[in-house]
Amino acid sequence: MPTYPFVPKSTRSLQPGDFWPVPLPNGRYACGRVLQLGGALVPTPTRGFFGALMDWCGDHPPTSADLRARGFLEVGVMHLRAITEIGKHISGHRSLEEDGLEVPLVFDQESIVGARVCRGAEPLRAAKRSEQGLYPVIGYWGYDFIQALAEERFAET
Repeated sequence: MPTYPFVPKSTRSLQPGDFWPVPLPNGRYACGRVLQLGGALVPTPTRGFFGALMDWCGDHPPTSADLRARGFLEVGVMHLRAITEIGKHISGHRSLEEDGLEVPLVFDQESIVGARVCRGAEPLRAAKRSEQGLYPVIGYWGYDFIQALAEERFAET
């Protein structure tokens, strides 16, 4: 078990459930979380992972207790720099199972023709026409996109 906080050098030191602070311009914080490592849709597995912006905002960096029963606002494939340059470090860990959270289902493309249903960044099966619009399309985020999303979502809080 790692000692928190720590600065990851690659995704090998991460585990699903790890979280980091996402500072906001108003002095508050949002929270990023590692959901899945590996996955066929992650372009560079040693530097990329499937993660989330959590449904949490506070006056202090996030703690495990803050994340209790909190869901995901947005999910996507992220680069390690989303942690090291935005949050600076992994500040803690809370298992997804502890809150009954699962890596969400997504489509691997916009068009339903030829699309696959994926669990995070791992394809599961071909999508059915009847599933069109049921899941979001997987996003590939620039390292600072999580901060832009958090600023947009929590601007009024």
